[in-house]
Amino acid sequence: MLCNYEQVKCFNAPLQPAEIVGVKRVVQERIRGGVSDLGLTLEGFLFLHALFIEKGRLETTWAVLRKFGYNDELKLRDDILPVPTKHAPDQTVELTNEAIDFLRGIFRLYDSDNDGSLQPSEFDDIFVTAPESPWTVDPYVDAAERTPQGNLTINGFLSEWALMTTLDPSYCLANLICIGYGGDPTSALRVTRRRSVDRKKKQTEKNVFHCFVFGPKKSGKSALLNSFIGRPFSSNYTPTNDVRYVANAVEQIGGSQKTLILQEIPEDGVKKLLSNKECLAACDVAVFLYDSSDEYSWKRSRELLLDVARRGEESGYGVPCLLIAAKDDLDPFPMSLQNSARVTQQLGMEAPIPVGVKLRDSKSVFSRIVSAAEHPHLSIPETEKGKKRKRYRRLVNSSLMFVSVGAAVAVVGLAAYRAYAARKNT
Repeated sequence: MLCNYEQVKCFNAPLQPAEIVGVKRVVQERIRGGVSDLGLTLEGFLFLHALFIEKGRLETTWAVLRKFGYNDELKLRDDILPVPTKHAPDQTVELTNEAIDFLRGIFRLYDSDNDGSLQPSEFDDIFVTAPESPWTVDPYVDAAERTPQGNLTINGFLSEWALMTTLDPSYCLANLICIGYGGDPTSALRVTRRRSVDRKKKQTEKNVFHCFVFGPKKSGKSALLNSFIGRPFSSNYTPTNDVRYVANAVEQIGGSQKTLILQEIPEDGVKKLLSNKECLAACDVAVFLYDSSDEYSWKRSRELLLDVARRGEESGYGVPCLLIAAKDDLDPFPMSLQNSARVTQQLGMEAPIPVGVKLRDSKSVFSRIVSAAEHPHLSIPETEKGKKRKRYRRLVNSSLMFVSVGAAVAVVGLAAYRAYAARKNT
């Protein structure tokens, strides 16, 4: 029986049979459906504690809450959330397959009309046992794919969880537990391999990729993000002043599916971002948009690309980069193709990816972004300064190798001479 289990767990003292009968009678008299053959139902349990509070016995309810890991703010304490520790800035946290399977089951359970999407009421029911619905505020609100009716699809549902895991693993784990994750909490999350190791191995095991989206004002950054989550194109320009996130699943050739998180970086926020030496550590790929009909837009995007490339070289967190020539269906500015081809060739990057004004053909763009992230050793731009630094390191390493080989030869020669001299003297 629930109330007796709670009594033993929280107060180390079981209820006597007469006390159990009394509790059940009080609940049955006051609330319909509060008691079942197995004991108190959820409604009965909540009523019982409401009764404690009404009668001034708040310490009883608080004792139960604290025993089950809640703090004074009615949130799960950090010490009972075994979030795996990242040992390096270029590691991230992802949901495990076990946690994803659980979430798929939750989606099916609450999709009461079996239409493949969650209506607002169905979605709210999922988090009724959590302190709050986590996706009603930034950065999670409007960050995932929805149907034209505003319902959350399975891809949108899982993408929101992937985004929350990336940005706040502890918050993600707390919500998993609140909605009924019954497995070992340590089995819900995993730490990815360092991106620097992925680069050396020329492959990655990640399932979630984080992409920074750079570009000058009016280059199409927001339109790209909206297109990614199925929002219709709008010709009305609304500047983005704060960082914005969207996430969705991307189908790759061969049938594999990855989750891509796009983080829009406002032009005015780039300087502040790059002032942090580790700002690119969590970034798997970066894209740079420019209006291909506007020469200033191209020049500004190129400047941003060079700034990011320099920061990557200085910090050791260089990232694959792609240029996106937005509004490709408008007349390009003079020398547009020549300028972009020259810059990408100098930096060792792919040619810009063309997309139209309304981004109708943007699906392939997201696949290209994921593909670049899956090959962490490619498409990393090299500035002239970076190339000189690399040549210098190679020269130093070659010199050290030459000196080492020379020293080894000298030692061997000396040993051979001494052996020869010793034999001659005998």
